[in-house]
Parts: sequence; C-alpha cells; structure tokens
Amino acid sequence: MRWLLCFFVVCGVPLGFFGAARPAENKSPITISADTLELNRKARVAVYRGNVAANDRARGISILADQIEFFFDERMEELDRALAVGNVRLSYGDRRGVAERAEYFPAESRAVLSGHPKVWQNNDVVSGCKITLLLRDDRSQVEGCEGERVNAVLYPKRGEGAPAGGPRR
Repeated sequence: MRWLLCFFVVCGVPLGFFGAARPAENKSPITISADTLELNRKARVAVYRGNVAANDRARGISILADQIEFFFDERMEELDRALAVGNVRLSYGDRRGVAERAEYFPAESRAVLSGHPKVWQNNDVVSGCKITLLLRDDRSQVEGCEGERVNAVLYPKRGEGAPAGGPRR
C-alpha cells in the first residue's frame, strides 16, 4: 500500500526535508510517497522505501528513488542530509538528473550524484563519474572516473553562430 505522507505529520518534525524550518507565510507542504516508512528517533533517521517520491514545491525540487533516508540533527529539528539510492531521478527548475545515488546537503544547497550520473538542462546533457550540483549558485561540477572522461553534448541557442540571413552552406 502506498502512503502519501506529509513529513511534518509523520515524524512530528517542524521542518522541510530539504532545508530548515519554513517561514510561517509559506504553507506549501512537503509530500513524500512510499511503500514503507521506518522512523528511528534514537538514530535520528527516517527511511522511506519502495517507489519513493519526495516533492518540496516551495523550493522546486523533487526526487524519485527506490529508497530515501533522511538524517537529522540531535534535536530532530534540522535535516543534516538526505541520501537517495536506486534509480534516482532528480528535478530542480529546468534541470533533470539521473543516477544510482544522490546525496543532498540542504545547508549548502548542494546535491552530489554518483553511479553513472547524467544531468540535462533543456537539450544539453553532461555525464561523468560524479556530478555536484550547487543549486544556490546555479553551478555544476562534473568529474570523470579514473581512465574516463567527462562528456557533454551542448546545443547552441537559437541564433548563436548562424550568420544573419540564414544558415551557412
């Protein structure tokens, strides 16, 4: 049975799963849907398993994965990090990414994708061994594995590189 859960209600934690407590004027709920949920307050972790879909509309970020673990501070009031594993799909604004593993650090607004990661923005795509998305800065860092190179396919924007009056022959 799939559960559609608001993280605040299930865990009793007054925060968004991708950052610190939300301002009172922002009432957008964070939704997490999964086949199962295991909460361990002593270990300060919540583990969602099976077709997990996490969506924070206020921040415009969503993650789909086989499993997502949320790790909290000692008071269970702030999220330290989230770890998504298995068939990970991430979307943030006009960026889309896939990987076998993604780790999110909300304090730094940073996501690290590994396990054959690829990230698309419009038609452009980059791939490597590890892709770090610096979301706040709108930057990415792509690293190749040993013996492998970073790959990118970039399409010129309309009008770039073409002479006035039409395409070159």
